[in-house]
Amino acid sequence: MLRLRRWGALTALALGTGLVLTGCSSPTPEPMTALVDDGLSLSPASNQVYECLTEKGWNVTISWDGGIGADNNSIPADQMELYTADSEECWAPINEASLNMPVSDIKKVYVQELETRDCLIELGYDDIDEPPSEQEFIDTFPGAGRWSAYAASAGVMGMPDSKWREVNEACPQPAWSFGTW
Repeated sequence: MLRLRRWGALTALALGTGLVLTGCSSPTPEPMTALVDDGLSLSPASNQVYECLTEKGWNVTISWDGGIGADNNSIPADQMELYTADSEECWAPINEASLNMPVSDIKKVYVQELETRDCLIELGYDDIDEPPSEQEFIDTFPGAGRWSAYAASAGVMGMPDSKWREVNEACPQPAWSFGTW
């Protein structure tokens, strides 16, 4: 199954691409069985891409954490190239906005990441690397080396999906909104 993982989406956004295939060691997200309070998933960016893909006629699913998936039965092998092109097209506005985010918005993201870090520490995840200075954060944004509270915490990555959801609902990831502001 093809799946765009939430933290995989963070990486994809940071690298300026929109498609990530799973194969990593993170837990597979649960299929979405109920909508979250504010939309399809906790990620406005993924919600936008999901809606774009379904408008293009693709039979994709979205999980609570913004994982967008399609299996081999819904996308025949001979249409994979078209699906990939449509996926890239749907992610393009998100990626473009992320890559061209004004410094004032990057500063807001920095503050949000610090708040997320504090929230994770309050939940008991105190093994989080120290954040960079605001200027270092700005200088590395939106590259692959961008610091994030989640990526800096060994304790939250790889936890069971039910706990992952609980933690993400309590301490939202700022990157889930990149490109949708």
